[in-house]
Amino acid sequence: MKLSIAMCTYNGAAYLPEQLASLAAQMRLPDELVVCDDRSNDGRTLEILKAFARQAPFKVRLFVNKQNLGSKQSFARAIRHCRGKIIFLCDQDDVWREDKLAVIERAFISSPQTGLVFSDGEVVDEHLTRLGSLWTNFGVGRQTDLEEGRAFHGLLRRNLITGATLAFRSRLRRFVLPIPRDTILQHDAWIGLIIAAIAPVKFLKEPLIKYRQHAGQQIGVSIAGTRYELRESPLISSVSEHRYPIGEIHAFKTVYARLITKCSGLAGTEELEEIKRWIGRLENERIVLNNEAASPAERKTWEEMKEFLTLTTIRIEPYIRDDLSRLRYRLRPRDIKAVWKEIQSDREQGLLEANRAIED
Repeated sequence: MKLSIAMCTYNGAAYLPEQLASLAAQMRLPDELVVCDDRSNDGRTLEILKAFARQAPFKVRLFVNKQNLGSKQSFARAIRHCRGKIIFLCDQDDVWREDKLAVIERAFISSPQTGLVFSDGEVVDEHLTRLGSLWTNFGVGRQTDLEEGRAFHGLLRRNLITGATLAFRSRLRRFVLPIPRDTILQHDAWIGLIIAAIAPVKFLKEPLIKYRQHAGQQIGVSIAGTRYELRESPLISSVSEHRYPIGEIHAFKTVYARLITKCSGLAGTEELEEIKRWIGRLENERIVLNNEAASPAERKTWEEMKEFLTLTTIRIEPYIRDDLSRLRYRLRPRDIKAVWKEIQSDREQGLLEANRAIED
């Protein structure tokens, strides 16, 4: 089984050498390292990568973006170039435990149906001093979802997968790519949700990486009682710009559209119904919040709101059309049939909604 590592870099010279050294020290070496650099301009990152490629005990393929794409699309590009059967995602600033590749490879071999494996991680500061773990940050409810095989259920409510800990089968890549640019979901959350809807997901409690926290990090993790309890970065700020729950509604409708377009026949009815219910709940929250923010003269009573909420429909067709455009309409006959069925259903719901409005 060939293993690929997809790494993205951007001005990462401070911690990159330690990460690369931990890859070279793996008990089970990867078959290739695919690096996508997002136009680093620190004068050192590319030199470090080129020097490592010359002496690495495995093949290193380096791609430099023609323009700055951001981490989400850089990872998408690196994933696209991987040739292995299993694709591991890798950040530029962590340190991997020496048996990470071996442990995760065994997990895939022992469970041929599993589509994605991810692990716990030891959260550390910039000097690799332990701060906590990713697992304990999930909360008991989300831990139970994973342990009882309800990964999709848990991931709808909160992203539990840190990209630097995950690996997935490359045969599922065509369902994951392209990764939408315009949602609040980052690459790891998107990959996790799509794969969890169509294949089993396995969580390993072993902390297989040291997940480094530092000032220059894009997201990181909040650790109570430390200076990393409140995280700030341009990426976090861009996500926060979307007032709740508008960003979440857009994101999950985009996920639902992909499950209809590219993953038809693979996503189970239970998963499709669950994400529709979740979107419906978010839509209702949006309506209630808007009503609370309205002026007293325009605000509906609770009785009026209850009736109004029962008439609310979830419109998906625009998102399906967006995803078709994203996919350049390259679908199999089975997918086209599923798409048309969903669009017809969506239009019928829209007509019912319009008729109700006329009757009122």
